[in-house]
Amino acid sequence: MPTVSLNKMIEKLDLKNLTPDIATDGIEISSPDINRPALQLAGFFDYFDPNRIQIMGKVESSYVEGLSSEERRSRFDRLFETGIPVLLLSRNIDVFPECLAAAQEHGVPILRTNEFTSTIMSVIVAFLKVKLAPRVTLHGVLIEIYGEGVLLLGDSGVGKSETAIELVKRG
Repeated sequence: MPTVSLNKMIEKLDLKNLTPDIATDGIEISSPDINRPALQLAGFFDYFDPNRIQIMGKVESSYVEGLSSEERRSRFDRLFETGIPVLLLSRNIDVFPECLAAAQEHGVPILRTNEFTSTIMSVIVAFLKVKLAPRVTLHGVLIEIYGEGVLLLGDSGVGKSETAIELVKRG
């Protein structure tokens, strides 16, 4: 299955790393889906896929802001201990100190962008869909015979090109 390095995504989408002490070069993204962790911050982890990029927007930030410092730390610890690849803050949201401490403890990078949540979600999904699209490599030769395209497929070295050349020579 194809993957995309987190560093490539950071560079391409101009994201700011708020946790420079956490190495991002070994992190590979394998899921083209993303998640807004509102339910997880409320404690609901049924059907949660920890392989997805987590994006925290204004809604999640407002919810967490209403929690006590101890509760915030507990919620972020629970989120980060699942092994998520990265947490992205949209709209230039300030990182909570409890979030930063939990991220450092669990080795999860935190990134930030000034884009609106819905905008950055669309951009990331489009980027990941292209980068993680399934690919198939085939050996072949395409020729035109009487206005129709004919594709000759086969293993490397079996004579596809020679066959095409002979067909052209014979008219």
